[in-house]
Amino acid sequence: MMNNPTVKTMDIKSFVEQIKNNIMEKGLLEQGNKIIVGLSGGADSVCLMKVLLELKDEFNLTLFAVHVNHGLRGLEADNDQSYVEELCKDWGIPLKTYSVNIKALGKELGISEEEAGRVARYKLFNKVLKNTDSHYIAVAHNRDDQAETIMLNILRGSGLDGLCGMAMKQGKIIRPLLNISRKQIIEYLENNKIHYCTDSSNSSSEYARNRVRNELFPEIKRLFKVNPVNQLYRLSVLVGEDRDLLEQVSRDSYDAVVLSDDDDAVILSAAGLRTLSNAIVKRIIRLAWERINKSRKNIESVHVDQIITLCQNNRTGKKVTLKNGIEVLLSYDRLIFTKAGKKYVKPYSYPVDIQGFTEVKELAATLEAKILSENEISQLGDFTIVNESSLIQFFDLDRFDGEIVVRSRLEGDRIRPYKSNGEKKLKKFFIDQKVPGEKRDTIPLVAQGNKIAWIVGMRTSEDYRARKDSEKILMLSWSNLKDGGENNA
Repeated sequence: MMNNPTVKTMDIKSFVEQIKNNIMEKGLLEQGNKIIVGLSGGADSVCLMKVLLELKDEFNLTLFAVHVNHGLRGLEADNDQSYVEELCKDWGIPLKTYSVNIKALGKELGISEEEAGRVARYKLFNKVLKNTDSHYIAVAHNRDDQAETIMLNILRGSGLDGLCGMAMKQGKIIRPLLNISRKQIIEYLENNKIHYCTDSSNSSSEYARNRVRNELFPEIKRLFKVNPVNQLYRLSVLVGEDRDLLEQVSRDSYDAVVLSDDDDAVILSAAGLRTLSNAIVKRIIRLAWERINKSRKNIESVHVDQIITLCQNNRTGKKVTLKNGIEVLLSYDRLIFTKAGKKYVKPYSYPVDIQGFTEVKELAATLEAKILSENEISQLGDFTIVNESSLIQFFDLDRFDGEIVVRSRLEGDRIRPYKSNGEKKLKKFFIDQKVPGEKRDTIPLVAQGNKIAWIVGMRTSEDYRARKDSEKILMLSWSNLKDGGENNA
């Protein structure tokens, strides 16, 4: 239904300035941005659209409106859509409307109508964002919405993040009205004589959010003589400051324990995780999940606890299966997040028998080593002419001063590439050579400590290469058994 606005006294200019300050202080948008605005026709979204129109020229904005008809309120919903169409026509705003059967979608996804509506809206918002090459999606959540969200999170048993509620800027979503009360919004619209639609279902207690708004909050106000909206909003601000600090510490700690974080596998040092507090470890696990899953959604506290137990028990080969086909495996003190079905080579390391064969079971391959006699050396020709892709290479044995191993990569690995003046991190070498992340663990390395003598099939080290004056020449030959023993990678 449409409201009948009455004029109240309010400083309209200061209201818009408050939204502008939000935009500036939080970096919600930049000059020349294209913005998608979710426009339901209700007071909040109409207010948001009007304020962005007021700021349109100052920020050189291009605005698009998107209206989603949920098909739940019959004629009333159709009237809301008609109102939005007229409003956008009057204000000169391009509008895209969609109709979605929310009841059917909820049943299909096994979720509530309220959640189905949210899923549908953001899916369509993102569709228009992509089609219009826009920068952000502006939604009209306000201070009251924030308080309701926090209360619902508390009732669900939320942690610190839930107490923070929604963020003003979250990826492509911006919420310029998040610190504005619903009362302020209504006053602004009434002072501007702007009509808006009222959703009759807001008075119903069918949805959990409505019960919090219509029943719980008034009862708290009556019993304790405090406004729960203001108190919960204040809580979100205070907790948010602590959360941001904890998040930064966790990201720094993540960088300290991560061994690799490619698109298909994130590997953490289990030993490193065991030195940290559970509060930090839990956040590191969520960061690893976000990296491999491309989203923080769908990981619950029970999953995090299972991973911590896996890490603490230190039983190699054990794993936890999570949602979206992702597994967490403990292997030789490495905690590995990987997509189920993806080929992953477990970490390995074998001492090289310098006068025999060393089998690398994980790669179904063998490394043959042999110290050449003077006669064998004389028959080689000029062995200093190097073919870096060859699977037979020659090294100066005297340049090795300890155990030689053939292994998979480790954090801190370095190589001084053939004919190079300086060392390079192995990770940087792989990046420069455009080696895909999922293949890096399949490339065998001949090494001593963290110094690489041979990246098999790719590069030898200037520090270990055989020279004409070398007294002891070590020949290394790599063979893939699955290819019939031939020297090809």
